[in-house]
Amino acid sequence: MGLILINESKEFVAVNFVGIPDIDLTNLFQEKAGYLEVAREMIVESDEACPGNEATLAKINSFLEEALHSSCEGIMVKSLDVDAGYAPSKRSDAWLKVKRDYVDGLRDSLDLVPIGAWYGNGRKAGWYSPFLMACYNPDTEEYQSVCRVMSGFSDSFYIEMKEFISGDKILAKKPPYYRTAEVPDKWFSPELVWEIRGADLTVSPVHHGAYGLVHLSRGISVRFPRFIRSLSDRKPDECSTATDIADMFHAQTRKMDVSGK
Repeated sequence: MGLILINESKEFVAVNFVGIPDIDLTNLFQEKAGYLEVAREMIVESDEACPGNEATLAKINSFLEEALHSSCEGIMVKSLDVDAGYAPSKRSDAWLKVKRDYVDGLRDSLDLVPIGAWYGNGRKAGWYSPFLMACYNPDTEEYQSVCRVMSGFSDSFYIEMKEFISGDKILAKKPPYYRTAEVPDKWFSPELVWEIRGADLTVSPVHHGAYGLVHLSRGISVRFPRFIRSLSDRKPDECSTATDIADMFHAQTRKMDVSGK
């Protein structure tokens, strides 16, 4: 089995070719930077793979930083053992993800409010997943969407949320004080505050967090968000503000050109 990664809009999608051994996959297509690329690789020999080898750690860190600088989610660390084949939807020590938020992530987490959700599919059928998360702008008294989140939840938490977000907590339509281009299956009244951590912040044509504070016609979104915990001591209007989001965007180490309209 060979494995390549297709880079489309800086997001990697895995494609498997089964039953084609010993074939150079680069001969099957022509690369175009930013559209179709073979995933870069770095091989570490077994005698260099001990945790105390500073030279190896430096090489791996450099490889990770290069991937993050290219706006990739991170890297995959794969064992080259014979029995280390890829199995879809199964976790294995032979294939490990290393992402920005596993290393450092945002300098601070965000406290966001779930304002809507989509119906879950597959194993999550019958629950809400993903959730639409929003910050608060006290100047306009608006909840502005920042991201969808579907990572970090336990099954028991999904069940608890399905029971809690019911009845009059489900709104018939989108309130005028919700700012977002997203259209979830259900809109919720602002009731909860969750701590969310992600890789970094980026401008978004869909999410309206800090709209107009960083970019004239776009908001700010969190890349690769993950649920950390529920904050029972916070009220919805005490969550992260639009100004907080803008300040964090400017403070992050990964800089972006936001001069475009």
